[in-house]
Amino acid sequence: MSLHSLIETAVRERGSHPALIEGSGVGRMDYATLGRLSDRVRDRLAALGVGRGDRVGVYLRKSADGVAAIFGILKAGAAYVPVDPTAPALRNAFIHDNCGVKVAIVEQRLEPVYRD
Repeated sequence: MSLHSLIETAVRERGSHPALIEGSGVGRMDYATLGRLSDRVRDRLAALGVGRGDRVGVYLRKSADGVAAIFGILKAGAAYVPVDPTAPALRNAFIHDNCGVKVAIVEQRLEPVYRD
């Protein structure tokens, strides 16, 4: 059984229950929301031509949205390649190149750093 199939089961059986609680409990996401957000990521990746076995760069801070992105990548049949947003841009570029990243998911506030 895959990790994302376990989450799908939780979405069906426990939709309104908390799936994620960020930091001091300020940010919360229930299973139904996690399921919807990860489906949106999966669908967007498919529209970009990402399929089974492709690699997707994840350039996000640790957050509930980041978890949803990772589950969406897994639902698409792809693998995620996390990079550290605080690392030098050249290091992250090397990781993406070395891993053959097809598409990167970049948090909007980090986009200027990612493009450099």
